Amino acid sequence: MLIRSLVSIFAAPPGVNLLLICLGLVLMARLRRTGLSLCLLGVVSLWLFSTPFVSTLLSRALEAYPVIEIADIPADKKIAMVVLGAAHLDNAEEYGSSTPTDHGLIRLHYAASLHRRTGLPIMLTGGPANASQDIHSEVLANSLEQQFGITPAWLEKQSATTWQNATNSAEILKPQGFDTVVLVTEAYHMRRAAMLYEWAGFNVLPAPTLLEPLFPWNDWTFWMPQASALERSALVVHESLGLLWYRLVSPVDNQFESEVTLTRWIHFITNRLNI
Repeated sequence: MLIRSLVSIFAAPPGVNLLLICLGLVLMARLRRTGLSLCLLGVVSLWLFSTPFVSTLLSRALEAYPVIEIADIPADKKIAMVVLGAAHLDNAEEYGSSTPTDHGLIRLHYAASLHRRTGLPIMLTGGPANASQDIHSEVLANSLEQQFGITPAWLEKQSATTWQNATNSAEILKPQGFDTVVLVTEAYHMRRAAMLYEWAGFNVLPAPTLLEPLFPWNDWTFWMPQASALERSALVVHESLGLLWYRLVSPVDNQFESEVTLTRWIHFITNRLNI
């Protein structure tokens, strides 16, 4: 997980922008023009990634699916609703326990709304990911029950990646006859998530939430930097890197993707380089 985390940090904003600026400063003494160009590129790209117009434009480029129509969910099939895990706050002091982050709550809120309109049973996904070693799906379940009054039908408690979400979901749901899932996650994440669940053998009905508006380019206020826009750009670039990775390396029957440990990363890289 260490190398994957480092790539996520330094290949997406603001890490990649700061890396360009630092590299430019290092080169400035000997290659002044190159160093200045890299610094300028880092600053300008950081500004653009931080603007609502650019960040939502990037986000919409990844939005491959529209809002799900309830009428399009077959009534004659065994269908489960799967809510992908996000992250949680460990031992949130104001709650007296761990609680989902904003992304987890967004997904839970939409899942609760779909559940009340469809009656579909809910699976929550996510294993121990934080320092406290709380099971993420259990944190989601507590919030779903306490805040929305809904009890999930299944908890998937082992996964650390979206691919593991998919394969572990298949191990639980397929033996019970569930070959079709309504998949709930944010719109920018749905393209990769749906692809992985299809590779895991599911018929996927995407149910994206948090679809972004497209801001007008000629309104100067949408070209002003905002922290929320930078976060959105970072998430979108992370998703784009994930899609690129899976175009290069299929996770199907790939033990490396199933385990995702530092040792596996080292073995994978050394084998590819014939070291």
